[in-house]
Formats: sequence, C-alpha cells, structure tokens
Amino acid sequence: MANIEVRLPNTISTTDLIETDLFTVLDDGLVNTLVPLKDLEASESILQFMYGNVGWRGYKYIGKSGFTVIGYNQVLNDEFNKKGLLETEAYSYWIAEIKRKERAFKKNISLDSLSQTQYDALLSLYCRTGDFGFIGSEFRKFDVREYIENRQWKYVFTAFILSGHFRKQCQREARILMFADYGALKTRAITKEEGIQAIRADYPDRMMDQHAKEQAEYIYYKETNRFLPNLPQSRKRTIVEQAAE
Repeated sequence: MANIEVRLPNTISTTDLIETDLFTVLDDGLVNTLVPLKDLEASESILQFMYGNVGWRGYKYIGKSGFTVIGYNQVLNDEFNKKGLLETEAYSYWIAEIKRKERAFKKNISLDSLSQTQYDALLSLYCRTGDFGFIGSEFRKFDVREYIENRQWKYVFTAFILSGHFRKQCQREARILMFADYGALKTRAITKEEGIQAIRADYPDRMMDQHAKEQAEYIYYKETNRFLPNLPQSRKRTIVEQAAE
C-alpha cells in the first residue's frame, strides 16, 4: 500500500481562532500603538528573549540545526574556530548578525507601521526561520502573509499557537504579539553564568572533540580566572600564555 501524505490546512478559519479576551495585556501601548516602520527597532526585551533562547557556549558543539556552532549559535567558521569565543565576543558577532537580519526584515515587510510587539514577534520569527510569512513546519505550515497585510493579528496569533514546530518558542512569540508578554527574560550576566555552568557539566566527556575541550579549558579560565579541575601543570601554563597574548 502506498504511503499517503497527510497535509493539514495552511490557513486559519474563523472557527480555528483562539479567543484572546481571557488573557491579560501587560502593556496596552506596546501592543496597540502603531509606530512608523522606519522608527522601529528591536526592543531590548526581544533581544533578551532571542539570546536567552539561544544561550552562549564558548566552545564548539552540535546545535539543534545539526551544524557545528559556537558562541550564540554562530555557525563555526575559521574566524571562530580557534581558542573559543568569550561571551562579549560572541555577543558582538550575534548582535551584528541580528541587525543585518533586521535590515532585511524591514525591507521585506510592506506595512508602513506596526506596534512594537507586532514588530518584535515578527522579527523574532524572521531571525529564527528566515521568513515571517509562514509559521510552522512542512507538516503544517500556516501562510500568514495575507493576515499580516490585513492586520488580522488574531489569525497570526492562532497560527503561532497551533504550530507544532518549535511549539514553546512559537507560543511565546504569540504572547509577545498580542499581550506584550515577553516571559521571564535573562540578562547577559545570567546567560553567561549558564554557559560557564555548561562547561563544568559537559567537560570533558560531552565535548565533541579534543579541540572543543581545549576551547572550554581556555574560555573557562578567561571568564572565571580559574582552571577546570584535573588539568596538568603543562596545560595550565599553556592556557596562561594564551590568555596573555
């Protein structure tokens, strides 16, 4: 018997709409005040939301995409594939990448004004997927271009909620869009500390190779001024010499 491919509808009907009136809008101005597109920029809250979801690792690892990444999910290249990436270095690369994507996002969206939460939610989607016109996966991908053009935000909200692709992230973007609810945001200090804890948790057995171990050893020393346990004296001397360069 041939396999039958099942595809669910990629549009939202009125019967699909999820009721929003039962939720609390945390900041009416951010949700409902329209701002000219040229005057909008990613809010600090959406930046915290995005980098908090990605997290920082000072050493190379296999990301969710299946690619080898480092820092704030930067795809590994020769520039990064050396000692590792300190949090400040990784953030500089990350924010430059986000700003490039933001410029492309503003060129591609045809609306001349948005509220801050509409802008933030769609920008987050665009930075994550490369497209703000569709939400979901190949199994069920909602076409939200017309809803955005017509400012039918309840339809976009429903598409976020019903999407089975990166469900937790989509649901959080939905709450940003309609309620200015950015969730529990992480500062860079917290994100950095989580990255340092990840070094201690992953080292040495869960590192992808010897180079990743050496990156973790170096980055841990640079960020904490301490050595990882059980390093031989010769390796400690090498790390100190590298840190002084």
